[in-house]
Amino acid sequence: MEVILNAVLLRGRLTGIGQYTLRLAEGLERHPDVSLVRYFQLFWFGSSIPSSLPDRGWEPVRNRAKKVPFVLPIFSSVRGLCFRALSAWNGPAVYHEPNYLLLPYNGPTVATIHDLSYLHYPQYHPIERVRRMERGMPLTLARAGHLVTDSEFVRSEIISRFGVAPERVTAIPLGVEPVYRPRTMEECGVVLRRYRLEGGRYLLSVSALEPRKNLEGLVDAYSRLPSEIRKRFPLVLTGPKGWLSESLEERVAPLAQSGEVIQTGFVSAEDLPFLYSAAAGFASPSFYEGFGLPVLEAMASGTPVLTSSRGSLPEVAGDVGLLVDPEDVPAMTAGLERLLTDETFRERARREGPRRAAGFTWGKCVDRTVDVYRKVV
Repeated sequence: MEVILNAVLLRGRLTGIGQYTLRLAEGLERHPDVSLVRYFQLFWFGSSIPSSLPDRGWEPVRNRAKKVPFVLPIFSSVRGLCFRALSAWNGPAVYHEPNYLLLPYNGPTVATIHDLSYLHYPQYHPIERVRRMERGMPLTLARAGHLVTDSEFVRSEIISRFGVAPERVTAIPLGVEPVYRPRTMEECGVVLRRYRLEGGRYLLSVSALEPRKNLEGLVDAYSRLPSEIRKRFPLVLTGPKGWLSESLEERVAPLAQSGEVIQTGFVSAEDLPFLYSAAAGFASPSFYEGFGLPVLEAMASGTPVLTSSRGSLPEVAGDVGLLVDPEDVPAMTAGLERLLTDETFRERARREGPRRAAGFTWGKCVDRTVDVYRKVV
């Protein structure tokens, strides 16, 4: 079986969907039922997994282009024409689009729909992204031979919201890399010193700084904790600036001055596992997620987790994490206090988190994805 994979998101700093695309590509390269994978990269095909470009490469060009009217629609049209022509020239294969919207293709297709946040929270996305999804999603739903989601929650949303036949949608959970595991504080020492953090003495949150992640609610809830808890466990916000982060920055500023909130910015994939493992707790009270990979990574690292009771997050956390209503700030504050001080809960979370996370592997994800390919061939 031959596969075409859109690998555009592997160029530049990897997002969550970029991580998904990379793990899928690595698994397909090793899979016995896949004879060849071709990777679409902007305007051409490659036969090997593309390596990420530094930020000074493609990413700044794209960011500047976004500010020029009509550039991105023209770019998308040209890219679609190139994909159609080159894929026809390269011969038949299953085309898998890991980033929602299918490019023009005349063969068997699979599209991964990670979430429907553009419908539920359009105010939390750039208007151009919402319009692109509104234009492209009906076409993808109609043309795709099969749809893949990261969770049963999103699968049920697609079926109920768009009337897609249940047999055309498969939920395939994501996996977690073995590098996310419990570690001793001695193992984490070098990385902790780099970020000026003390092992076991901080509350971690990992996400892009954007409204959907509910970081403002997290900061509000954290600020209501007793002062001795805040002094003992500063809140560490790890992730790049995202869409509409200005309001969050204003709320963080006074807590950052007192040392109660620490912003690390983007953290490399090499450092992140150590920050997870050395944290006293992990918090991700997002309003909406299609899966919640950071929650899984934290559990695999043996770190107690607090997350949202909404969306797909309960599927990931199970009965190991603390689930809270992301709009109930007092409940979130109570949950954070328990997360950081309830030793009975914490011991169970440290023990059961890695066990639960062990059930989510990229190997399973790839095998089930190849099963979907067989359905559409």
